[in-house]
Amino acid sequence: MEESSKSMIRVEVNGISISPPYQGYVVILKEKGGEQWLPIFIGASEAHTISLLLQGLNYVRPLTYDMFASILEESKASVDRIEVTKLEDNTFYATIHVNTVEGEREVDARPSDAIALALKTKAPIFVAPSVFTEAGMRGEIAAIDPVTPEDRITELNRKLNEAVENENYEEAAKVRDEIKQIEDTVNPRFDEEQGPPINPLED
Repeated sequence: MEESSKSMIRVEVNGISISPPYQGYVVILKEKGGEQWLPIFIGASEAHTISLLLQGLNYVRPLTYDMFASILEESKASVDRIEVTKLEDNTFYATIHVNTVEGEREVDARPSDAIALALKTKAPIFVAPSVFTEAGMRGEIAAIDPVTPEDRITELNRKLNEAVENENYEEAAKVRDEIKQIEDTVNPRFDEEQGPPINPLED
């Protein structure tokens, strides 16, 4: 049974960390004004996306969360809040609450996607108390090493080398394209689709 919005606990995105035992990525949600914090394992690309948002960086071309934010704006809708509602079978669930001209609507989403959209639209993030009870922690958060574009490129270069060694050239091409996208985040280059280079730090 999901809990009411009134009982939800307001949190902030504290950062992205790499979990040493599994070399996976974790997004840390910290209780606002409190001691509780919640680690959620997410994928590498989602970690990179959230890290970019936390650092105020933008791709030259819009990413998925940029597109969704633009669609909502053009539709006269807005994100009211996102909620991490439950933990079931070791999987976190989230809901995006959207204000529309016809009233509030709820959209089921993965926490990583919901968090990215909340950061993009500056919407508040909440966590159900039961989720904190099941998976939350208290006290000081261990030092967080931010996931930078350089970190992601290092990981992708490793995957690229593995793909080439295994003669998996289709996968190698995909990894190479992702490396180029990340490099363009910080050092945008000119091409016919993008037009002249722009400062990636500007909105």
